[in-house]
Amino acid sequence: MIPRLPAEAKTAGAAPPSGTRDSRRRRWALWLGLIGAALFGPGLYEWSRLSFRQWQLDRQLAELNKRHEALTLERQRLESDPSYVEGLIRSTFKVAEKGELVIPLEDEKGR
Repeated sequence: MIPRLPAEAKTAGAAPPSGTRDSRRRRWALWLGLIGAALFGPGLYEWSRLSFRQWQLDRQLAELNKRHEALTLERQRLESDPSYVEGLIRSTFKVAEKGELVIPLEDEKGR
């Protein structure tokens, strides 16, 4: 028959209960987190703010490049296509050549 030991004897040389080990780990993690936030927090905030600003400026630059491309094509067409220029002048200023009959297709009141 195996003799039984008292409850205190079983835990005398054993490791402390897991609750105290976990609380120590949590305290260390908390301290490390606080130290990390104090050291890297302001720089991390500034980095994220500048990254967002760079993203905004990149998007704005892409839109401006697209607009520049469209205006460049329009300028080339105005310089090289006389029929386009004539049509643009006629439609914008409602001009007709001498002896030409113009029939409006759109209602002027609706504009």
